[in-house]
Amino acid sequence: MIRSDQQNAQQTAGKWPVLNAERIPVVLYFDFFAAARQGVSPRRFIDDPIVKRNAVVETFLETGADSFVIGRLPSPFSYAAGGFPNRIRLPGQDLPETSMWQFEECEETIFVEDYDYIASQGWNSFLEHLLPRFAIASSEDHRGFIESSQAEGLKDLEAWKQADVQLMCGAAVTAPFEVLTAGRTMFNFFEDLLVRPGKVMAALEGMLPDFIGGAIEAAYFYGNPAVVITAHRSCGSLISPRHFEQFSLPFLRKMVDAFYQAGLNVMLHLDCDWTKNLPYLKEFPPGMIIHTDGSTDLLKAKKVLKDKFILMGDVPALLLARGSPEEVKDYCLSLVEAIGRRGEFILSSGCDVPMDAKMENVQAMIKAVQR
Repeated sequence: MIRSDQQNAQQTAGKWPVLNAERIPVVLYFDFFAAARQGVSPRRFIDDPIVKRNAVVETFLETGADSFVIGRLPSPFSYAAGGFPNRIRLPGQDLPETSMWQFEECEETIFVEDYDYIASQGWNSFLEHLLPRFAIASSEDHRGFIESSQAEGLKDLEAWKQADVQLMCGAAVTAPFEVLTAGRTMFNFFEDLLVRPGKVMAALEGMLPDFIGGAIEAAYFYGNPAVVITAHRSCGSLISPRHFEQFSLPFLRKMVDAFYQAGLNVMLHLDCDWTKNLPYLKEFPPGMIIHTDGSTDLLKAKKVLKDKFILMGDVPALLLARGSPEEVKDYCLSLVEAIGRRGEFILSSGCDVPMDAKMENVQAMIKAVQR
């Protein structure tokens, strides 16, 4: 049953408040960029949620951008529970103090025999088996980690509210295909698509209700009826159209339809090169934000998708880190001239602002649209 607040939100699905700005808005997302900017060690940034919260909010205010993608800040637990279920090498422990964390994708954390369990019991139940593999939580206390994560999320949102910052999304979810790719490792999972496709399909179906339900619950729990869906390894540069149509597209579409039915705005954050997959998106509901990371041809996206969606992107990480402010402004102006009309385009970094970005380059994005 759809709750009354969901029914009310359905009337505004596809309408994003940030688009009401009098100019093309600039929206950002970052984590370790804030640690570097505020002079906080990556290890302390990871371990201390207060330090992390203050660093990110203060850095965002310094940029002058219009909105932040999502106010809940990631942790090793949140990644293990449903983003990238890989072991994480941590600064000051496995890596130098000044390094950001690194995901170790060469070692599987989800095994072939787990497919049947996920298919029959769902993802949330599987977490009791998965999380102890990271030495994060035993099967008895993983609920405590979830509650602690929610509590810190509320504190994050209060900090953004106090700073009067508009947030785009109240929830984030990774598409099931991407989660299995990470947990099985890419080589093993792509082999599974050929050797045991039935088991993969059954597991994906088993994951979907928990992924959809969890995102809807989180969006309303945090008071922001919008969700960002992250997809990357199912792009056209990594898997064939046949495998995309079989293992990825149906689940992406079911997620989007369910979120719209629940009254949520939807942002598709598409990492890697999705240029070949763009025609598939034409059949999705209108009003979504399509956020690309600099790999997808954004001009081709404009041509293929026309004005059905809001495009968002795509200043490359390398340009923000190694370019000059003038080069950044020129790049942004070329995007605006080729793609942007107010209400149809959001200027953003390609994926996260990198840790080694220059603040003057990030600020150049805002100056570009002000011109």
